[in-house]
Amino acid sequence: AEVIIIAFDLADIQTLEHTKQWLKDAMKDNDPGLSSIFLVGSKKDLLSQAECERTEADAMKIATEMQAEYWSVSSKTGENVREFFFRVAALAFEASLLKDLKKKDCSSAKIGEGSTICFERATTEHLENTPNSTTGCC
Repeated sequence: AEVIIIAFDLADIQTLEHTKQWLKDAMKDNDPGLSSIFLVGSKKDLLSQAECERTEADAMKIATEMQAEYWSVSSKTGENVREFFFRVAALAFEASLLKDLKKKDCSSAKIGEGSTICFERATTEHLENTPNSTTGCC
């Protein structure tokens, strides 16, 4: 998978405690280091500011252990939902494109019927040798 999203309920701390096992389960079918991992706390709107800060502090510690990017969202209010999905889409697109370029050993790719995307060879070589790097695509 290009992306693994582990979601938990900010209003139910027990769900946060289960996230490590959920990631472990997801990693059974994926190679470590090849997927972008996200830990997402949902239902942010149900918590007071103080409760949210306490839960998010715990979530950020777990996200660091998971080597995941942490996001808190509220589907009800829409807070961070659009931004989160744009981030996921950008990283998945970038990873897929770079994988395709590496597989074909080339520095450009045509996306559907659209334009051709080109990378300088030095950029792609640098990315291959730099752990957890991105091109800053989006």
